[in-house]
Amino acid sequence: MSKTANEKFNMMYSIATNFDTKLIDEIAKMDTGKSIKSVYGKMKSDIIGGGRASMVLPPLSMDNLKNYIKLCHKNGLEFNYLLNPMCLSNKELQKDSRNEIIKFIEDLEGIGIDWITVNSPYLCKVVKKDFPGIKVSIGVHSCVCELQHIKYWEDMGADEITLQMYINRNFELLERMLNYTKGSGVALRVFGNSACLHNCSYRMSHATGQSHASRTGERSAKFYMDNNLMNCTTEKVENPTHMIAAEWIRPEDVKYYEALCDKTGNHKFSIKLVERTKPTEYLLNVAKAYLSRGYEGNLLDIILWPAIKEMSNVSKPLIALESASEPDKLAGMKRFMDFFKLPDIYIDNKKLDGFVEKFVSNYECNKKVCNGMQCPDGSNRVIGDSSLTCSYCKSWAEKVISYDKQEVDAWLDKSREILNDVIDGKILC
Repeated sequence: MSKTANEKFNMMYSIATNFDTKLIDEIAKMDTGKSIKSVYGKMKSDIIGGGRASMVLPPLSMDNLKNYIKLCHKNGLEFNYLLNPMCLSNKELQKDSRNEIIKFIEDLEGIGIDWITVNSPYLCKVVKKDFPGIKVSIGVHSCVCELQHIKYWEDMGADEITLQMYINRNFELLERMLNYTKGSGVALRVFGNSACLHNCSYRMSHATGQSHASRTGERSAKFYMDNNLMNCTTEKVENPTHMIAAEWIRPEDVKYYEALCDKTGNHKFSIKLVERTKPTEYLLNVAKAYLSRGYEGNLLDIILWPAIKEMSNVSKPLIALESASEPDKLAGMKRFMDFFKLPDIYIDNKKLDGFVEKFVSNYECNKKVCNGMQCPDGSNRVIGDSSLTCSYCKSWAEKVISYDKQEVDAWLDKSREILNDVIDGKILC
């Protein structure tokens, strides 16, 4: 998108879909400036898999998908189909399954998809070579966090690259990336409302587990015990500093990213908004917040907080297990669902005004350890050289987060018991 010297850049977005037609109709009404350029999603399961377990996605036929894409196009939105697992189980290198993959992409092309998101260099090359009419977006699980990473994908023909989440607040590196890609055809994208742990140690394991749990024929596609999500959620509730250190971008702070695009003269940049397992009301609330550049209320209302009351389809596997008479799995699924009856935590979004400015001017998260995160003994003591720690997010957490300690402690007791039972093999898939 080119801009004149006096014209300011307005951020562009892509947003998740749960395949409710109301979502598209309402976005068309509220997005008068056409800032949302595309929606993204995938079928409940397919030959390749993706980044969300099948059990939390809505059922969808190819005809349903075709009609939904037509609706998107009618309203000026492109559709991005996700073929973005971390792991392909080597199916791309086996004759029969490779043929299935190619046939599936042909079918997607035939119903009018505009984009495919991949994390696999192999799939990127296949799509660019055999399906030149489809644009390729590189997913976050390709772990692009350096200029050299961008160069590799650029050479493979990628049209868009989603950056690793911890890049969001590293404005110095973002500026270099925008300067580097200014003269190329590749666009950059970041996640806006994810709540993943800062530099999360579960990220690779989580993405790999989701890959298998979303692939047709995999056992875990029926019921996936998301141990990684349970662990990271527990860590956030145990220590709310994690919620502030997570790499979300508030709607009010999008202006800093627009200014960076204007500074570099590179406007091939967008923000990806989640979450496709959430109900339409949530997605419209997110869209409204980012389009209006502000939100009055709890930040957890518009970022990815996995409260079960906001998971659209998670009860359906429970019904399936009940009908299949699988008591062991049924008991495990009930405890899994019970885990996500999360305590009420309030993050006052408006009190976060000014928070991001430190990162705009002086990003140090790659040089220090967050001092607000608990040690193994449960304390917040500083370990080692104090000059290598930072309490910035902790100080903000103390100002903006409120909760009922008794409710939180009761939930933590329950969550730790469930997690211990998973470790001991008492709850299995």
